[in-house]
Amino acid sequence: MTTPATAVVDVTGRVPIDGRHHVTTWVFPPTAGTAGPVPLLFCLPGGSYTKAYWHLEVPGRTGYSFAEHLAAQGMLVIAVDHIGTGESSRHPRAAELTPDVVAAANAATLAELTERAVKGSLLPDLGPLELGPTVGVGHSMGAMLAIFQQSLHGSFDAVAPLGYGTVGPIITWADTHASIGTGVLGVLSLEAIMEPARSGAFDTPFAADRTMTAMRHHFYWDDVPADVIATDDLTNTHLPGVSGPLSIVPFIASDHAGRLRCPVFIGLGERDSTPRHHDEARAYYSSLDVTLFVLPKSGHCHNTAGTRHLLWDRLARWIRALPPTSSTDGSLGAQP
Repeated sequence: MTTPATAVVDVTGRVPIDGRHHVTTWVFPPTAGTAGPVPLLFCLPGGSYTKAYWHLEVPGRTGYSFAEHLAAQGMLVIAVDHIGTGESSRHPRAAELTPDVVAAANAATLAELTERAVKGSLLPDLGPLELGPTVGVGHSMGAMLAIFQQSLHGSFDAVAPLGYGTVGPIITWADTHASIGTGVLGVLSLEAIMEPARSGAFDTPFAADRTMTAMRHHFYWDDVPADVIATDDLTNTHLPGVSGPLSIVPFIASDHAGRLRCPVFIGLGERDSTPRHHDEARAYYSSLDVTLFVLPKSGHCHNTAGTRHLLWDRLARWIRALPPTSSTDGSLGAQP
């Protein structure tokens, strides 16, 4: 087992909520040389996951760390614990941890870590880096948060939303989310979540139950070994306030997705959180560069799939094909 380097950012005063707050990340420096500037991947996990989603270490097995795989291809990978989750700070009011607040914390974190990387103070043994494109890589809820972050803060040169659907119901299991306002078909509305949240219903930290049969079928392809699933279960963490349940509200991120002008890489498993994978490109109508890749024999959690390296390598090739930076040609930013 390897222990990744940790970088912590104090975001107190940079998020619109009271109290002292910090965001904890793991940093994976490039372990292979690359010609030209180093791409920076800012990796955001989904609901109930910590930064360990991007660095899954399965006893007796190798090759499950997305972060190490991309670092070995000359990229700087930063994996994030969202505020309210993992090793990041908690907040007593779930209703105040909305997607825009969590995205603001992540934007402040990225800005500071980018500055450290350029100055050579990110890690003790890592000198100054010439950075290439900064890519927001998000999985599931993390993809929603990457979309919000780019729309509101223009943090990235490109965005890779993985395992996230923006153009229709994401999950329609009638019994999965009954406790947080599920309708007859299991489809949530924003107010069905926010009304009880404002009353304090979700202030006690809670995590999703991944052991239900429906969740297992949705998350993992049939050939994922039991010990891999068991290890993945160990990454379970609290949801970041209402951002977790809000991430499965249909169309919650559609307006933000439509504002993105940067290149977009949509990655989905063959069985994933959208009923029609090819409809997803429509959501990013302001972008002139939209790629869709469907990972065969994969459920929602691509990093546990037997085919995971196909996605990782396809994403790496896409990143290497990006311009060195997009900020000078007007493609970076919130407004179309």
